[in-house]
Amino acid sequence: MQEQELQGRLSQGLEALARADFPEAIELLEAIAVEDSGNAEVWRQLGVCYLETRRPDLAIEALGRSLKCDSQDSNTHYILGNAYGSSGQLERAAACYRRALEIDPEHAKAEEFLMRTESLLESREHYRNGLRLLYSINPGVEDLNQALRELVQSAAIFDGSPARDNLLECARRLRARKSEWQVPFEITPELRHWARACGRGSACVEFENWIGGREAYEEALGYRVADAFVHHALGFCFVELGELDSAVRAWLRVLELDPKYDFARFGRVTR
Repeated sequence: MQEQELQGRLSQGLEALARADFPEAIELLEAIAVEDSGNAEVWRQLGVCYLETRRPDLAIEALGRSLKCDSQDSNTHYILGNAYGSSGQLERAAACYRRALEIDPEHAKAEEFLMRTESLLESREHYRNGLRLLYSINPGVEDLNQALRELVQSAAIFDGSPARDNLLECARRLRARKSEWQVPFEITPELRHWARACGRGSACVEFENWIGGREAYEEALGYRVADAFVHHALGFCFVELGELDSAVRAWLRVLELDPKYDFARFGRVTR
């Protein structure tokens, strides 16, 4: 294929790609690649076409060939990161984004997608740790406590985390191990309303009246805003009501107030 003809076909392929006519673009670009296998741009644009047509494996192969021809193109590393991400290979995706940033520290998209990918990796690690503890053989109270912490962190980092599907199971296992909470401070006249609201909440939970429990603990929170016990009790009510976002927020607040909080303390408030 002559150089002039090659450039003409390449222009046609890029025009087809620009108007999202991916079948035509792929046909034109693949024909060029056969004749000019050392053309980095052709392989890169083929990678884009394959990625747009949901064929990440082909995209990875094409983009890898592009990088063999030109290893210093930051955009190719970035697009390859997207291809790895689409195929679920998050560690490789992150490595590609890092390489793109090494070549071009101002590559905004690579920086944005690296942050997203690292968040997904962190969320996945928390999720896997949570599952391992939750479904271990005869998990103890501390195992279940740590499982809930891990699942909550996973769900907080990534809204689409599958950890949300395990929160209810973990909460119910902890509730089955519940213990009473010895109030570590004096119930002053100002806190009697708080104590009564907590008592009503506990009674509601005992009879699985989750709406009543939520209302009671929300009232108690009005008297003690920075109260890990009430936030944690609210989390249990929210998760039973299917309000997972609210449950995650409540349990995150617990961990902010007390990172080692014992989520099995779910009984009546005692003195």
